[in-house]
Amino acid sequence: MHQMAAMASVLQNPSNGVVRKTAEFAPSYWGDFFISFTSKSDPCTDERENKLKEEVKNMLLISHSDEPLQEMELINVIQRLGIGYLFEEQIDEALKRIHGVDVIDDDSLHLFSLRFRLLRQAGYNVPSDGFNKFKDEDGKFKEGLINGDAKGLLSMYEAAYLGILGEAILDEATAFAREHLKSLVGQVSASLAKDIELALEKPMRRAMVRIRARQYISVYEMDEQRNDVLLELAKLDYNRLQQLHQRELRDLSVWWKEAGLTHQLSFTRDRIVECYFWALGTFYEPRYSRGRTMLTKVMMLTSLLDDIYDAYGTIEEVEPFNHVIQRWDLEALHELPDYMKVYIVALFNTFNDFEEELRAEGNAYRVEYLREAFKLQSKAYHHEFLWEHNKYVPKFHEHLQVSAVSCTYPLFYVCSLVGMGDMATKEAFDWVIKVPKIIWSSSLIARLVDDMYPHKIEQGNDHMPTSVQCYAIEHGLTEEEAVQKISEVLVEDEWKRMNEELLKHDQGIPLALYMPAFNLACVMAEAYKNGDGYNNPEGDMKDNVSMILVDRVTI
Repeated sequence: MHQMAAMASVLQNPSNGVVRKTAEFAPSYWGDFFISFTSKSDPCTDERENKLKEEVKNMLLISHSDEPLQEMELINVIQRLGIGYLFEEQIDEALKRIHGVDVIDDDSLHLFSLRFRLLRQAGYNVPSDGFNKFKDEDGKFKEGLINGDAKGLLSMYEAAYLGILGEAILDEATAFAREHLKSLVGQVSASLAKDIELALEKPMRRAMVRIRARQYISVYEMDEQRNDVLLELAKLDYNRLQQLHQRELRDLSVWWKEAGLTHQLSFTRDRIVECYFWALGTFYEPRYSRGRTMLTKVMMLTSLLDDIYDAYGTIEEVEPFNHVIQRWDLEALHELPDYMKVYIVALFNTFNDFEEELRAEGNAYRVEYLREAFKLQSKAYHHEFLWEHNKYVPKFHEHLQVSAVSCTYPLFYVCSLVGMGDMATKEAFDWVIKVPKIIWSSSLIARLVDDMYPHKIEQGNDHMPTSVQCYAIEHGLTEEEAVQKISEVLVEDEWKRMNEELLKHDQGIPLALYMPAFNLACVMAEAYKNGDGYNNPEGDMKDNVSMILVDRVTI
């Protein structure tokens, strides 16, 4: 999100002689759409949903005495339908029990893979060497797995994306399963074929939870062995959450319109809907409503900050501008041009509002951590501005030390905790402000994925080199070769490092506080799947927003 996508040009301002870069950003696709749009609610569905929840709780209770596969299948479907958050306590208890019991039928590839994935997702560091039993004497996966066990092959493929660095067997499993799943699509049921297609497009480990839940509802509806209670509950809950998310986005759209910054800072990107999409991908559950609202506001203000540094500000302006942010006071405001004054006042007022909202709960101290993270963000943008101004070409590692911060994820991670509940303790903020390994890996993924797209590689000499270009120069590669190496090795390694951090997470920090970092990487992977979805919001981004914020599920 950090650099502009449009071709930059130089504009001579006739009124004051100031030479500026300008960018022709695409306008907001959505405009005021969400201010007036909300789905109609049906109060009768609340009673029905509560009844279905009790039925599912009974299913989970009964499944304790059933075969392990049946219990794990039930948990798997519940989670994939996006309703796992409704049964967290029951699922946690079940997985704890499953972890402590040996698998009866561990020769089943599907059962073994499903158990492995469910437990690793929950933070249990189960060993991967058990997959060796599915290899032949030559150390290759058995050819028999290809014929008649598409479900097992798909389960192994999904499980392999829970791997960490050094688990070569899971790399082999990924390659083997991917190669053969493609050929099985035409030989299996319609529901399984669609499930395979979704997995090959993006494994569930790296998919946005809300998008994949919506996709899986359609897949599960085609399954002749589906459980209609689970399906109905998933549909009702999806629509209920969508209404909550629509109300949140409506309020944010009103806030943004009343702020008037789009008109006062006309050179910036108008992306309140896309920012909310990012926040929704970070955490979607009802209990994080405040967190989504705060995160969206900070994302939007950070987008404006990026545009000031990257698309409009001059060297004479950004120096005092950064100084005001680092000091976080208004004393030097008179040194800034009017457009920067407008921004600073909006920024400070928003953070002050956060403090007031949190003060009654004794959590106003959290905003001070957010301020420090925002100062670091401005410092990174300023650093890059000077690199570009001085035409400095950093080494690849030097580039990432700055650009992995400027990608915004360290700031967004801190912000995600500000609006969370009591689990976000002062100890957690002391930990997160130091940029722990999991958010550093998430940030590296965001930076590298952003820089791999052609609009970055093809940008003109007016911009500083991207991380991809620095890597290509340093290693004597073409930019296409650099993209391939970064994508296949460097980015993959960071996904594995995040998996590892989730397995060995600090027991003093709840696992739930790690997940925003991981989820932010998943949003990046989705938003940049076929191009820059932030700067060009009319492609996949528009379709994804429609899917999860406009289109209801038919009951």
